[in-house]
Amino acid sequence: MPKKRGDKDRYLQIIEAMGEGVLLISRKHRIGLANASAGRMLGWKEPLRGKMLEELFSGSELESRVDDVFRDGGQQTFRITSYHDAIGSDAVVRGKGREKQYEFCITLLDEKYAVATFSDVTMLERLEMVRKDFVSNVSHELKTPLTAISGFSETLAEEDLSEEERKGFARIIQKNAAHMERIIGDLLLLTSLDRTEIEPTMEKTSDSRILQEVKAYTQYKAGSRDIAVEYASAGESIICNESLVVQALVNLVVNAISYSPQGTSVKVCTKRRGDMIDFIVSDEGYGIAEEDLPRIFERFYRVDKARSRESGGTGLGLSIVRHIAIIHKGTIKVESALSKGSVFTLSLPVS
Repeated sequence: MPKKRGDKDRYLQIIEAMGEGVLLISRKHRIGLANASAGRMLGWKEPLRGKMLEELFSGSELESRVDDVFRDGGQQTFRITSYHDAIGSDAVVRGKGREKQYEFCITLLDEKYAVATFSDVTMLERLEMVRKDFVSNVSHELKTPLTAISGFSETLAEEDLSEEERKGFARIIQKNAAHMERIIGDLLLLTSLDRTEIEPTMEKTSDSRILQEVKAYTQYKAGSRDIAVEYASAGESIICNESLVVQALVNLVVNAISYSPQGTSVKVCTKRRGDMIDFIVSDEGYGIAEEDLPRIFERFYRVDKARSRESGGTGLGLSIVRHIAIIHKGTIKVESALSKGSVFTLSLPVS
């Protein structure tokens, strides 16, 4: 008897230590046992034991699956989308991107109970969605200039054109080829930034030197759009990869210029904040809607597709900025409102 008691306690300890959620479910859908992982994944602070399945999930999908297991025996493996007590399409609508995905496996234990094990696969689902979106977006972004290059090159080869028309079509081909080169260049840069085994060289420089480089790279763009860019440095030293930080700030300044009305101004300044230096880029532009703010650092996500392509953007600039911030153990944040401009703050450690 003591040995059996000891074995039972050990089994309970093993179940409690499991990373997967475990539920012991009766024929009447009452929970007879639940480990800590189950409560944590489902967002319940109080004990789950004794509760009914309908208290955890609205709808009847989980209950129906349990009934199938008791009726037919065997296993049931499936996924449930959940947001608080809602499941399925209700959870998607109510959660608006905050819904959870759970993968369940229910097995018949005996005549009275079934065992459900489950895991939270929300992040895996989102990563898969990001991967699919990325492939789709790359294909689309490259197809557009390729179509233009193909169409105008065929016209050049077959049509009887004047010299002026030929030069015009050649310029269009060059413009689209250059756009493709920028996309591929940004993709290669992102790939190199993603390779965590590569440590970029860090060296001592100054915020004023960085801002001078940024100004040199962006002054033509600012002049072409009649936008005044003001620079103010705090005169601080910083240990970083200078070329990458310059790249990040160039992306932010070019974005600010591209998304601002002509005749407005952009301000670029630095501020020391404890062990951090803030590189702040603010504009008087069109601003960003609140619902777009959480996604603007995703690859190829565009707030205004038409204006972005018109400006020659690749849709990768802000994603590059985010990666450069991560590499430096820093952060990038944005504050914005429609018609009120935007403020991007790249915060990097001093050393």
